[in-house]
Amino acid sequence: MNINVGIFGFGAIGQYIYNHILRNKNLNITCKKVLVRNIRKYNSLNIQEITDDIEVFFLDNLDYVIECAGHQSVFDHGETVLKKGSNFIITSIGSLTNETLLNKLDQTSRKYKKQIIIPSAGIGSLDILSAASQGELKEVEMIVRKSSGSWYGTIAEKDFNLKKPNNDLLLFDGSVKDGAKLYPQNVNISAAVAFAGVGLEKTKLKIISDSSINSHIISIKAKGDFGEYFFEENVVPSPENEKTGKIVSLALIKTLKNLTSNFIIGN
Repeated sequence: MNINVGIFGFGAIGQYIYNHILRNKNLNITCKKVLVRNIRKYNSLNIQEITDDIEVFFLDNLDYVIECAGHQSVFDHGETVLKKGSNFIITSIGSLTNETLLNKLDQTSRKYKKQIIIPSAGIGSLDILSAASQGELKEVEMIVRKSSGSWYGTIAEKDFNLKKPNNDLLLFDGSVKDGAKLYPQNVNISAAVAFAGVGLEKTKLKIISDSSINSHIISIKAKGDFGEYFFEENVVPSPENEKTGKIVSLALIKTLKNLTSNFIIGN
């Protein structure tokens, strides 16, 4: 099976996916278009698939559109993706904490019989969590602990002294629904956990700045009639963006591979 895809965004993740598709013909995937905000920024790359025109982007029939451009692209173009007949793979999952947007995309996907796909991206164990939610899942708690530099450019920079050494600076303690809105770039993963489990309001979230680490340490604890489990990952940040784990690009490649593979593990 051969499929055509388009990509929103050409930052670190978008470029990684584009180049991987280009190098690996055995994936049976063709990248037809890449949508960017300012095409002049990429003129020197001489990549014919890049456009900043949403109409040009959809001149080709795209089986899937992969969003790697941030929350605003989901707000601006999410409905259009589904109406144009493409399935939508969303990495900026925190955007879906907006109930109006979520309901609108859900209704549109049903009307046009297209899928909204939330990839595992930066967080593991979503398979066991979503399986547990088919029974009685009683509670889900998660902790997002990142290096101090990960929080620059967020609300934490105004509210806390990030330059002062602190191994356990609590930036937020509450629900995923509230936390993902305050820290949209950093905790998209918490929204994924919430959607897989007990929902945005019931999933408990702590966000911590730790000046002693250079990685992202993320843990999940869940209890239910299945029993209980604890998961923790310690991932390397992307060299291009300290807020994003390197595993995000790799996980998206796995998602793409599953689209055309005849042998799928952990889907």
